[in-house]
Amino acid sequence: MMLTGVGIIGRFSIRHEEKEFQEYLELLQMDRKILPPFPGLIDLKGVIHAHTRISHDSKGTADEIIRAAQGADLQFLMTTDHNDKRIFTEGLQGKYENLLIIRGAEITQGGQSILAVHIKEYINEYTKYAKTIQQIVNEIKSQGGLAFAAHPYTFKEWDVEGIDGTEIYDMADNAYAQAWKLPWMATEAFVSFQDYPDEVFLSLLARPDDYLSQWDRLTQKRKLVGIAGNDAHQRFMLFGKQLDPYQLVFRFVQTHILTPAFEETPLLNALQAGHTYLSFGLLADATGFQFAAGNSNIRAIMGDSISYSPDLVLTAQTPHTGIIQLYRNGKVMDTVTAARLDYPVKERGVYRIEVSLPIEGVKYPWIISSPIYVV
Repeated sequence: MMLTGVGIIGRFSIRHEEKEFQEYLELLQMDRKILPPFPGLIDLKGVIHAHTRISHDSKGTADEIIRAAQGADLQFLMTTDHNDKRIFTEGLQGKYENLLIIRGAEITQGGQSILAVHIKEYINEYTKYAKTIQQIVNEIKSQGGLAFAAHPYTFKEWDVEGIDGTEIYDMADNAYAQAWKLPWMATEAFVSFQDYPDEVFLSLLARPDDYLSQWDRLTQKRKLVGIAGNDAHQRFMLFGKQLDPYQLVFRFVQTHILTPAFEETPLLNALQAGHTYLSFGLLADATGFQFAAGNSNIRAIMGDSISYSPDLVLTAQTPHTGIIQLYRNGKVMDTVTAARLDYPVKERGVYRIEVSLPIEGVKYPWIISSPIYVV
């Protein structure tokens, strides 16, 4: 998997430089602009793909994951424990104060993983013979669930019918692709992690080039919602220090869903429709970001299809000034350094937005939107 590295190594690995970086992020938050919301929609921030102790490779308790999600200011959490019957007897589900939890499973077959969100019953991937990915997706859909390709670097069966979307960023895959940084991170765990965990974690932040290129190819053939995969486990310890605490993993990257209500059904409907974007929240809170297409009569937002017309304009707005890039069918069509981009549409295509933040001469990926389909 190819990544565009922008890490902190060599720039913020000394403690006083990490302090300067932290101060920069604090100033960025103070410069935040409040954008008026889309009429009738609210921007909910959450995490998809998280494991608890129901999974064989996680020790996180229910209380720990709830507290961490609330501490990260999440409004929703979609748990996806490795496939197990206990998900439906012990798994978290429902509202916990201001946090909505929706349970699901990560089902792996033949080296390929599917996130089964909001399924109601255990899906046995093995009967007399191993089930195909298509059969697994069919069962997910028969239960009213949503199916997302996880770890897309190893996922191959993109022609399967019924897949709602894919991870366009996966934290575990991103970390494995940068395993060469682990000795440095081990050193930083002792030197700086306790005081500057955000800065140490941001050393892994990189644009997922291959995932985005693949997604751009696929969305020219079918609608495919883009989500962030946190793959949170809270399992890595080094000399008594937790290197992947839930709260830090949850704050690192989030999936935002634009929904008419803070309830399970409208949230899931909006997720399936692709009214989504992901953001790297450790840099700055992206809540309020907007990407829409419209003219005097109609309007479409991320995930929607809209008919081409000569007066159609694409508009993106961000809470902070950044480098806004508009992509059509995987190619950059326009770039501005501003808090707003307006682009008169000249031709049909699949359009999406990426926003980066330039910090100390380094361009950090910040926001990636789901597409608008101009047909």
